Amino acid sequence: MNTILPMCDYHMNALKKVVTIFFAISVSIFSNALGQADVDSLINKAESASLTDKPALYMDLFVKTRHDFDSGMFYANESRKFALMAGDSLNYTRAEYAIAYLYKNQGYAEDAIAHYLNALTTARNNSFTDREKASLNGLALSYYSLSQFDKSLKYHFESLALREKEGNQSDIAIAVNNIGLVYYQLTDFSKAILYFKRALDIEKELGENTIEGTYVNLGLAYLGLAQLELSEQKIEQFDLALENFNKGIELCNDGCSNLIFLEAHNGAGACLFALGRKSEARKKLLIALNVAYEENAESNLLSIYNNLAQIDLSENNYDMALNKLDSSQILAVKLNSRNWAKKNYKLYAEIFNEIQDYQNAYLNQVKYDSVSSDILNDVVAKNMLQTQVDFEERQNLEIIALKDKEIGRRTTLLILSIIISVLTVVILFILYRNNKIRRRVNKKLTVANKTIESQNKTLTELNSVLEERVRERTEELRESNEALMKSNHDLDNFIYKTSHDIRGPLATLQGICNIALMDIKEPMAVDYLQKLSKTAYKLNLILSKLLVINQINNALPLLEDVRLLNLVDGMVDENKMSYFSKEIAVKVEISKSLKITSDPDLLKIILGNLINNAFKFHDDSKRIDSYIRIRSCIEGDLFLFEIIDNGVGIEESVAHQIFDIFSKTSEIQDTAGLGLYLVKLATEKLDGKIEVKKSDEGDTLFRVTLPIN
Repeated sequence: MNTILPMCDYHMNALKKVVTIFFAISVSIFSNALGQADVDSLINKAESASLTDKPALYMDLFVKTRHDFDSGMFYANESRKFALMAGDSLNYTRAEYAIAYLYKNQGYAEDAIAHYLNALTTARNNSFTDREKASLNGLALSYYSLSQFDKSLKYHFESLALREKEGNQSDIAIAVNNIGLVYYQLTDFSKAILYFKRALDIEKELGENTIEGTYVNLGLAYLGLAQLELSEQKIEQFDLALENFNKGIELCNDGCSNLIFLEAHNGAGACLFALGRKSEARKKLLIALNVAYEENAESNLLSIYNNLAQIDLSENNYDMALNKLDSSQILAVKLNSRNWAKKNYKLYAEIFNEIQDYQNAYLNQVKYDSVSSDILNDVVAKNMLQTQVDFEERQNLEIIALKDKEIGRRTTLLILSIIISVLTVVILFILYRNNKIRRRVNKKLTVANKTIESQNKTLTELNSVLEERVRERTEELRESNEALMKSNHDLDNFIYKTSHDIRGPLATLQGICNIALMDIKEPMAVDYLQKLSKTAYKLNLILSKLLVINQINNALPLLEDVRLLNLVDGMVDENKMSYFSKEIAVKVEISKSLKITSDPDLLKIILGNLINNAFKFHDDSKRIDSYIRIRSCIEGDLFLFEIIDNGVGIEESVAHQIFDIFSKTSEIQDTAGLGLYLVKLATEKLDGKIEVKKSDEGDTLFRVTLPIN
């Protein structure tokens, strides 16, 4: 589904992009010509330089060629090699960082971590503070990309400690923002809010141009907190989230990245839906969807689809909700996003429960429970907690050290200005008060530890009960599946054997009837024989369709290119010859070049039965101009086939039964109730879907949707 932006904004954005691209191309051509000359000059200089100068010159070559992975990696390794030979610790650290930087940008996070650790060790041993900060930040981001949030948090805190020591507020804002993002991924939204607020305060004071991104991050954290089942102030938190998203959107009007723009609209849409403002929510989400398609932002697309599916569910549009949720789940699997997969399973369970498909609702609830228990294991949680404790302990020690230093300075001044007796009284009072506070704190810590131990014991017992319930339900499901598979196998064997065994006697019966009709002239006997022959023919037709059911159930689809127009024209001509009692206008709206890769036999079953159905159930009244319209097209990654007719139609009271086996919704005598069942069976074999509804004109419309292979 695409969204059209307001025309003036759209054309203005397009013009800006064209001008930017033209300018970038011009600058690139000019700079490439100059840059290559500089590279050639540096290569000559590096090859002829002394051993002590080579590491720095090859690092300069890396800087100029770092956008090309192979060239950048070659010069970074050369710099590393000569730095080792020359004992140049600084350039060795720079080279290790450069290699890690290239691996991280290519998505090889584990390789990047190994080189960042080498760079960090050397930087610390030689007190290269700038290199130490850069290596810590690289390690934190690499572990973040691997979803190892405990380690990411550890290195972010170490990086923050160095930045706080230096007092660079801009660097501190970046570090605390990164820490907030880690806590957000760990769904510890309260801590995430604290760090995002700290980053926002610094950016406001400095007038940073990244402030709109921090507003959006803060909005996401409030939104996550509001969506927690235990949240007690949902409306207030949704309002706070919406306020921050709107502030980010307002700042984006002066220019910001498209990703921040779409995240702000996506978050605002989720908040508006939670506050009951569905129409506004859908508008925001569709704007975000349009930008996500332009940027190919798959991680954002899956959350947008989930939010849109929730709106459709609230409006009882179950098919639309399932379609959007399917799109979200495909992306969640592709991106290995267990958090969004968990949310999708929960929403699937709600939808299937609403449409009374309780088996699928149960299966998705089980998947939701399973993924929920895997997202944050005990080891990660303990590591994360230990990291936080270590950081806070380090901060407390630094504060205590500063306070002790201040007390010492003041004590020295007091010794020079007041008498020893007064100073002794003050020191005794301080010692007494500290001891009293320490006892009070220790008492509270003891109570807190007992509470934590009790809660841990309760949690362990609950986990054991939950695991036992999951095992029991898994075993029940396995036994049900085995019984169902055996039943289906037995049914297929019965249909196949019965059909073959009966068709022989039927053929003999039809032959005898035909011979008798040639010999017997008595009218009543002829009438009986004709009825007997016709009945045998119908029974043979039913057996043939039962064999087709068996064939569909047991065959594997064989994919071939099929020209759809040729297939449809042949079927239309065949049915026109069979139904010549009335002129039926047939309009085929299919491109000659349209091809689909699918199983030809299954396609013939689907299209043949639908077209035959349209002819068979035409309105034979002379006052009605009967028509059949057949059309087909490709939409995105789906193939659509539709057939519309103004025949006798389908009663709404029985519409839900038409795809059932042996279901007959008409009094026409030559129907067996198998045609539409075969269509449904063949469509599902191709992983497709069929539906029936009224067209805009009130006629019968069958629609088949198949995935493009």
